[in-house]
This record gives sequence, structure tokens and C-alpha cells, in this order.
Amino acid sequence: MRFDELILAEHEYPHGVCESRQEWLLFYSRGVSVERITAWCRADTAMVRRTVRREAARNPGWFARRWFVHDQPAPANHQQRGRWSRDQVWWEHYTELVAYVGAHGGLPAQNDSTVARVLYRWIENQRRVFDAGNLAAEKIVALDTVGEWVGTRKGNPEELWERRLEELRLFRAERGRFPRHEKARYPEEKILAVWLGRQRTWHRKGRLRPDRLQRLNQVVPGWNEVVLGRARSVER
Repeated sequence: MRFDELILAEHEYPHGVCESRQEWLLFYSRGVSVERITAWCRADTAMVRRTVRREAARNPGWFARRWFVHDQPAPANHQQRGRWSRDQVWWEHYTELVAYVGAHGGLPAQNDSTVARVLYRWIENQRRVFDAGNLAAEKIVALDTVGEWVGTRKGNPEELWERRLEELRLFRAERGRFPRHEKARYPEEKILAVWLGRQRTWHRKGRLRPDRLQRLNQVVPGWNEVVLGRARSVER
């Protein structure tokens, strides 16, 4: 059978929109771009993109696996080798970031560890590229799945720290305990729990600024004494 025998006449092609989100995700996971999926399925581009983003948010490693399997074409010359090499390094860093967030429950901070410091600086570089309008759309989608990587550094850092401290004070006053990082039971507590966890980590490593230590002790006494197990026993 010749290839041209497989081509349908124009009136024989199916019409209407293919609205199967599972089919969109299957295409995307097999390396098909959002734009191509939109054309094939006669679907709305924004709707397909939202579907991909939601799946990536539900399963952060999904996007990275898709890239490693499908988006590494063989280089044709030395210049292309260099270009794809940089892309591969980017996705390797991204995969490390996904693993870090999964293990620690939040984005890396500069003073957490050597690994965290490397990832923190990498994120800072992505922010600069993003601000300049040079960050690829698929990379923005991927970074969006791991957390508020752009918004976390907006505004004055000192004001943000004080705002988190006040939120922690109000939380404890209302609930009689500190926030917990348990996504299934307390998803709304994640941001505060991660922030508090970082203060405890910095204090344990001797890297918490003296003025911030003083503020924590004044505003939320016992902030560094209550661990998860003890908090649960008190609540019971």
C-alpha cells in the first residue's frame, strides 16, 4: 500500500473538537507540542495548555520525564551540540529542584545546605532570564509546578519576613499550635509551615540572624521548641 492511498479525501476527515483531555495528555507525554495538539484536535490552545499545567502540577516529575524521553534531538553540528547541551543541563537542574521540593516541602533557601545554595542560585538566574523575557514558555510551565518561584522574591525581603512572622503569630493565636506541613490534611498551612521550618533549620545551623531570633522569641515564644510529634500529643 502506497502512502498516498492512506490520505483521506477532505470531506472524509472527522469534524468537530476532540475534547478528550486524556488524549491531549497522551499526545503531550509522547512529545507532541501544545500547538500541534491544538491543530490535530481542533481544540482551544488555552484549554490544552491549562490541562497540561494541571497535570504537571499534580505530577511534577511528569513534565521532566517527557522532556528527557522526547525533546533531545541528535545534534547536527558543533553549535547545535552546545545549544542542546545547555538545555540538557537546564533540565537536569530542574529535575534536581523537583526532587528537592519533594523531599523538603518547599523551594531551596540560600543557607539551607550546599545543594540548596546551588539550586537557589539557579532559580535566581531563571528569575533574571524571566524578567528579561527570554525564558522559554515550556520552562516557565515547568517551574510553575514547583511553587511560587517568581513571587517568592517580589517586594522587600525584610517586609516579607515580618509579614510571615505576623501571619505565624495570628495562626498560633487562633489555633493554639504551629502550622504543619501535611499537604493531605492541612494544605492551606504549607507556606507558613515551610517558612517556620526554615527558621528552625537556620537556627539549628547557627545561621539565623540575631535580630530575627530575637523577634521570633518575642512574638511567638516556643517557636523552636514544638516539634511535630509533641504538637500532636498536646492536641490530643
